[in-house]
Amino acid sequence: MFSAASEPGLPGCGQPAARTVHSYDQRDEFGFWWDVAGEWVEPPNERRNGWSGMSRCLVDGRPMYVKRQSNHLCRSVTRPRGEPTASREWRNLLLLRKLGIETPEPVFHGTRRARSGIEAVLVTRELSGYTSLDDIEIDDPAVKASIALTLGAMLGRLHSARLQHGCLYGKHVMIRADSGGTIRIALIDLEKMRFRLTRRQAAAHDLAQLHRRQRFLTPGEWRVLVDAHSRSLTGLPADP
Repeated sequence: MFSAASEPGLPGCGQPAARTVHSYDQRDEFGFWWDVAGEWVEPPNERRNGWSGMSRCLVDGRPMYVKRQSNHLCRSVTRPRGEPTASREWRNLLLLRKLGIETPEPVFHGTRRARSGIEAVLVTRELSGYTSLDDIEIDDPAVKASIALTLGAMLGRLHSARLQHGCLYGKHVMIRADSGGTIRIALIDLEKMRFRLTRRQAAAHDLAQLHRRQRFLTPGEWRVLVDAHSRSLTGLPADP
């Protein structure tokens, strides 16, 4: 947690990330990530009486995603006065990785008070070689079935913990299909993830949300996903 005061306003972005390489400054981590230049991939949008945006930056040759927020708060029973949505997403990143569910690698999170309210930064490393479920182009039925099996089992682990992603669209499911047949899947955009009273509640919401929008899996492949999910939810191994 940081407490240094700062001036309100947008941090420095706009230059193409591919031509912007920065040397990491450990002396003022929050200040470095707040000011680092890059290219907006989600331009700042105003909501919740504040704003939030994400940029892609190259730092020491490594691509990073930097989410910056000002007074972009969410409230809950445990935090009635509110906290930055980036803070909740940071906790969710750590929680999923503890459960063995892949996410972007967390790099840094911090908050500080400013004249405009509470500023927050969340930094993650770019997922290399991954493509979203919305954008992936694979026609091989065996590979698609493997993706369905892996995704179903992973979502079963998520819901076994009574966790609901809350925004489970294809663009938030990242897939990497290696030439050796290994399938890796990561979840992104975790700021709305929360606990539900039961595993079934968490599962029903997420699966219905994903099924409505996804166009990659055929009805038969979707049944493979649902079967793998059910087996994972009950602690059974997924059928190969």
